[in-house]
Amino acid sequence: MMPLLLEELPYDPNQVTPGWIGFTATALVAIVIMALMWDFNRRVRRISDRAEAKERIEAELAEQRAAEAPDAPAGHRADDADGRADEAPPRTP
Repeated sequence: MMPLLLEELPYDPNQVTPGWIGFTATALVAIVIMALMWDFNRRVRRISDRAEAKERIEAELAEQRAAEAPDAPAGHRADDADGRADEAPPRTP
């Protein structure tokens, strides 16, 4: 068999190419995807920054509590994060 030449094709190659409409649609999809990626990265960065800030604040508060607390007598438990002393479970004989 002989390969088909361009003149022998049953369709017009100019009518089956995407043309400027296909290019525009592809460009718009690419722009939308890049905008979504930019927004996603911004939101993830904001979440991680908030988590780091929360950890720093908790560390500073723990340091302040440790500096303000008087020396506890031996056998006395320190307050936990919500300010209440830990209670030992009741003993059963």
